[in-house]
Amino acid sequence: MKQNNLKNIEVKIPVGQMTVVCGPSGSGKSSLAFETLFAEGQRRFIESMSNYARQFLNKAPKPDIEGITNIPPAISIEQKNTVKSSRSTVGTTTEVIDYLRLLYEKTATPFCPEHKTPCEKESVTEAADKVLKYFLGQRGYLLIEIPEKGRVAEGKKLLSLLLQDGYLRIYMPATVTKKKTKGKTELSAEATRPVIAEEAFGEVLEISTPTAIKKGLPKTTFFLVIDRLSFSDEERGRLADSMGQAYDASIKYNLSTPVRKALVVTSEGKRLTVSEEASCPICSYTPPPLTSGLFSFNNPLGACSTCKGFGNTLDIDEKKVIPNPALTLHEGAIHPFTMPSSSYEKKKMHDYCKKNKIPLNVPWEKLSKAHRDSLWNGSKEFFGVKGLFEYLEQIKYKMHVRVFISRYRSPSLCHTCRGSRLRSEVEFILFKEKNISYLSNLTIEELAHFFKTITLTAHQEEIAGEVLKQIRS
Repeated sequence: MKQNNLKNIEVKIPVGQMTVVCGPSGSGKSSLAFETLFAEGQRRFIESMSNYARQFLNKAPKPDIEGITNIPPAISIEQKNTVKSSRSTVGTTTEVIDYLRLLYEKTATPFCPEHKTPCEKESVTEAADKVLKYFLGQRGYLLIEIPEKGRVAEGKKLLSLLLQDGYLRIYMPATVTKKKTKGKTELSAEATRPVIAEEAFGEVLEISTPTAIKKGLPKTTFFLVIDRLSFSDEERGRLADSMGQAYDASIKYNLSTPVRKALVVTSEGKRLTVSEEASCPICSYTPPPLTSGLFSFNNPLGACSTCKGFGNTLDIDEKKVIPNPALTLHEGAIHPFTMPSSSYEKKKMHDYCKKNKIPLNVPWEKLSKAHRDSLWNGSKEFFGVKGLFEYLEQIKYKMHVRVFISRYRSPSLCHTCRGSRLRSEVEFILFKEKNISYLSNLTIEELAHFFKTITLTAHQEEIAGEVLKQIRS
């Protein structure tokens, strides 16, 4: 070998074992490892490819050697920090998090944040089966909502359209507070069955009588009765037909609702919402579309809007603003007011203290809590410490102001996402009763154990089999 500083040396390196090249600076370590062994191994590997494939690959120059034998294809890893940004984690560096995001996109189930019920989508057939599952043997009404705003028509024109299409009744819900009668208030295995809401049964009104036609339709939200029937296996066909009619009518009469959905209310007041879009069966909450970007704190779609995906925010640190609580206000306990540029603010503080009988010669730590809160949060008479920094935020385009503010800031856990870095809706999207933030906080050993012990349905295996294989490996 004669590359660079290598002077006619001969080297034998065992294959399949760890070999370390060490020596003083300039002795030829990089010339041997990178410019000889790696370059020749890569060059020979590329030469084994077709001419078409070679044109897309960067080939290292041939090293200055007399001969080399039994060299395998080589990989060179750069000597640098692979962390790209302050958002990087073990998951992003190893790319395990990318597979987790894909897994959640394909197999996770969104839940309603309020009712803790799964948000499922139902076709006409699935909706009919769900109604029979929960209301079998009962009687009730199949309804669609006509909202106060966004109707296809108003007043008598809408009434004429409904009568022309053969609809004769509307349902006005009772004005009572809804309550839940089934289900759990926490996410668990029990939450995989829908919660049925119960309320006092409302009133069914005829709209075809002369009196009703003269009075007109309610200006507030009401429900159009699509069918009144018994929920039984014998009526399954009729229920499915009526459900399809309800789905079509839900978008025919509503300009603001692009989703086909319906409401089922029994004579006892139990109600269930079904929809072709994933939604809560009680309140019709609709989760965001499940995409990989929704589970990424590097993507604006999924990042917490407060901390922008960092997990913490830079807030004013009281320990930096008041580094020595043993000092009095007169001695400069509030450090920002001791700066020459803050002489006006200091004078305003002293005037405020004298007017409100806040002692200037008592240590900060011995002031009453009411006095400390008043000076920190401010009032109508005095802007306070927070008010000072809020004003500085407005002029932080000036370099010296940004430097000044940074002296009194410290990172603190984001109060919105609590360190998960993701928007709040993601917390309620679960795979095996766990959200992606929970799995991201596990150690590698704990995460490996989780994926080795879980059991999947045949459908999940078909959808995510390859993703799980990559995660486990």
